[in-house]
Amino acid sequence: MKERRVNSNTFLFRIGTILLIVLVLMSSTEVFAKKKKKKNKFEISLTLASTYDDNILKYSDKYLKRFMNNEDEGRFNIKTYDDLIIYTSFKMSYSFRVFKKLKTKVNGEASRRSYVVNDIKSWNYFAFGIQQYFTKKASFKFSYSFIPYFYVRNFRDDQWVEEYGYVPETFKPYVFSKDDYGFTLQNTFFKNTRVSLSLHYAIYYYNKYFTAYDSKDLFYGVKVYQYVHKKVRLKAGYQFVTSDAKGYNSAIETPETTQGPDADFVEDRFTLGGTWYLPRINNYRHNLDVNFGVYLRYYSSKYPPLVDPLHAGRYDKNYRLSTSYRIYLSKSLRASVFYKLFVRDSNTKAAINSIYVSNEKDYSQYHVGLEISYKIKY
Repeated sequence: MKERRVNSNTFLFRIGTILLIVLVLMSSTEVFAKKKKKKNKFEISLTLASTYDDNILKYSDKYLKRFMNNEDEGRFNIKTYDDLIIYTSFKMSYSFRVFKKLKTKVNGEASRRSYVVNDIKSWNYFAFGIQQYFTKKASFKFSYSFIPYFYVRNFRDDQWVEEYGYVPETFKPYVFSKDDYGFTLQNTFFKNTRVSLSLHYAIYYYNKYFTAYDSKDLFYGVKVYQYVHKKVRLKAGYQFVTSDAKGYNSAIETPETTQGPDADFVEDRFTLGGTWYLPRINNYRHNLDVNFGVYLRYYSSKYPPLVDPLHAGRYDKNYRLSTSYRIYLSKSLRASVFYKLFVRDSNTKAAINSIYVSNEKDYSQYHVGLEISYKIKY
């Protein structure tokens, strides 16, 4: 990604550290397990999915038309605005007991989303977590995840525009890496009611052209899972997000001399969904999932609308809808088909920028795909 943030040595050190922790924890259980080895569980999950994405860069209608008309030379660093994504994932978990009969679980994940035509959008994801039960139904979990490189799209770099004007070379890639640290506390009440509380701290590092967008984000959330029937489980959640963006390019500015942008925001996230466990077909288990979310984001730029038109007074309404049908072909093999819809409606309290913000940030996007997963248990 960018020189100041990610290099191969740092990346390998992260992965090596995660693997070392997993191996140490797995080997240490031999001391504690002894006669209870049969209760230890090692699980590997392999997943392969194919997804069609109709708008890979989340472009508004304005820019989709410009792309089709070959306008804005330098903006579109892609060959097609849609693509086929191949998703591959490797997950593993190991359960053991250190504290009497209370379970400890360690998990790791490595996955990749490969875009068949536009490889610039391909990205990797790595995660590690450790969960500890302190009763049979209550547990807490620490987690860490890392995205080393994520390409968003090309944007104009204002500093380059000031020097060279509106030429194709002033479009630069908008790229970030992300560290996410999480803590989750959950418990099951009344046999069928599960409550989960979570706190996440995420750090975004952008490439050298857009360091003003570096941010530190906090996520506070609660989820409730409730069976309303032995075959129907509902879930509802709320998450509050605060994002503190850097707000200046440290290579040429200071907090006192910058003129923005100020991308600070708060966001309310509301989710509602459910799972219907359908009657078996020839002894095959299968279920249907439906989830809906509304994310309300409010920017708090301290600059006037003409100085920071994309953020001053802006508010976004983001809508998420996902449905999936899953069938268990055996104890180890399952398959699913899914559909996901993403919509963003952007507006601003500054009427002078209303059309501009809408043209820049509104978008709709859908995913449709097929997934196959195979589990191995020891």
